[in-house]
Amino acid sequence: MKIKQLCLLFCFFLTACVIRPNGMDWTEKTIKTKHLSFQVWEKSIQEGDDLRLYIEGDGTPAPDRPIAFELADRDPNLNVIYISRPCQYVDCAECQNPALWQEERFNEELVNEMKSLIIYLSHKYKSHAIDLIGYDGGGTMAMLLATRIPVRRVITVGGILDTKTYATEQGITLNGLNPMSFRELLSAIPQLHYVGSSDTKTPSYMAEHFVNRLNNPRSAVIKAVPGATHTDWRGLIVE
Repeated sequence: MKIKQLCLLFCFFLTACVIRPNGMDWTEKTIKTKHLSFQVWEKSIQEGDDLRLYIEGDGTPAPDRPIAFELADRDPNLNVIYISRPCQYVDCAECQNPALWQEERFNEELVNEMKSLIIYLSHKYKSHAIDLIGYDGGGTMAMLLATRIPVRRVITVGGILDTKTYATEQGITLNGLNPMSFRELLSAIPQLHYVGSSDTKTPSYMAEHFVNRLNNPRSAVIKAVPGATHTDWRGLIVE
């Protein structure tokens, strides 16, 4: 489904109250790709160093809680960048159809838009290496992006690693790409998957099922966070 076809006549979600990421030492920017605009927050940027890119989870254009930003805000490293998902925090003129953040949120064109954004950031800051860190559906995006651009490793927090299984269990429709379909490519990429011991939305067995189907499971590590739920990561600082 084409982005131009999706961006039609729907805008009411953006009238809801938006809780925007907010914290000290962050600089907010709007970056345009071919079809979309993304809101990006940057912290402690130095050219020529590695980048740590945090990708937000699934949700409407008005997320009630930016959990990936909370993780990024606790990151003590330099060169931390928080990236909103397509249609989050942007003007509704560009994102007018709810399919963009619902059943089509992992379609190939949206992945390519995010790919363009990350390549732009990498070139702009002359980075040597990229770590992609994704929460929830942001973890799905991180895994899919890792099959299209060079990354040092992928880290997910409560990540959706098999969209087919997840959609079936949640009783929803998810079209588009599935990391499970790219497991041969992903087998060569170091991965760290955080799972919450009390997470009932993306429980640990989902990550275990994904890792066990990799050609080289040693390339992926699963770390359980005691007491963590899908939305409460108890002060987790991502490695």
